[in-house]
Amino acid sequence: AAYTYMNPHGVPSAGDWALDRYAAVFLQGTEGALVDGCTFDRLDGNAVMISGYNRNATIQHSDFSFIGGNAIASWGFTNETATDPGRPGVAIANAPEAGVDGTDGEHPRYNQIIGNTAREVGLYEKQSSFYVQAKTAQSNITGNVFFNGPRAGINANDGFGGGDEISHNLVFSTCRESGDHGPFNSWDRQPFLTTVRDGTPSMTPAVREIHHNFFIDNYSPQENVDNDDGSSYYSTHDNFMVRSVSCFVCTFTEVPFYLPRFRPLV
Repeated sequence: AAYTYMNPHGVPSAGDWALDRYAAVFLQGTEGALVDGCTFDRLDGNAVMISGYNRNATIQHSDFSFIGGNAIASWGFTNETATDPGRPGVAIANAPEAGVDGTDGEHPRYNQIIGNTAREVGLYEKQSSFYVQAKTAQSNITGNVFFNGPRAGINANDGFGGGDEISHNLVFSTCRESGDHGPFNSWDRQPFLTTVRDGTPSMTPAVREIHHNFFIDNYSPQENVDNDDGSSYYSTHDNFMVRSVSCFVCTFTEVPFYLPRFRPLV
């Protein structure tokens, strides 16, 4: 796949990232899509993009190496602009007021990221990760091995919906070309209205669980789990974390609706 770092980018949500909605494998409008046992090697852009409406997309038992951008990116839609190049010809109502409204379902839910390996990612796009999600909810990221990237290994660009589970992953040698955070990073500067928590519209997300991971913050080092800029509704427990200044940090949380829970596994 061609490099995409000079292609048009968008701001997926109120984290630090800009993102390009392109990839070698591009999923949009799918249900039950499966990528199983594939090799993604020496791609100059993103490898897999889960874009807009997707349900139960599964990326499993695949290997990613020497990737110019992200190994796997997941990015939903809300109606913050009157037109959207990612949805040509689609009538977008109530922009920009609807920019916080995720109740129309135009976003990925129930991603399954299972048993993959990823290394040497972000060769050109330095704001990149092994897995990044924005406007995405209820993902399951488990049993993966991620190492050798320029920024965080797993990145949540917002708190959209919540309900994610991140478990039994080995992540190390992240932030090799930057400071700040480490294997996991999150932001949450912008609330979103979703029905994920209990089936009714609410800006309160479901709790995200981070547990039974092996995180090694051997490059920055700053934190193994960085819940930054308003991140809340995280339950972080029973992880093995080494080589960081602090295993866990929650910074700039003005309104800690759900205080993160941290219990080291010893």
